Amino acid sequence: MLPDKKKTGRPRAIGPAELATLRRLVDDGASVTEAARTLKIGRSTAYSALTRG
Repeated sequence: MLPDKKKTGRPRAIGPAELATLRRLVDDGASVTEAARTLKIGRSTAYSALTRG
């Protein structure tokens, strides 16, 4: 990004801490849907975050 330009667009729904929690929940055996409900995010957002890395 250029130094004098503002970032545009919608901010990310989950940050690094939430992503780590999501991964931990899924690795512990919770479904992606259950993990998304726990974090109060959408299921598609959870799948997108997991594939994005």
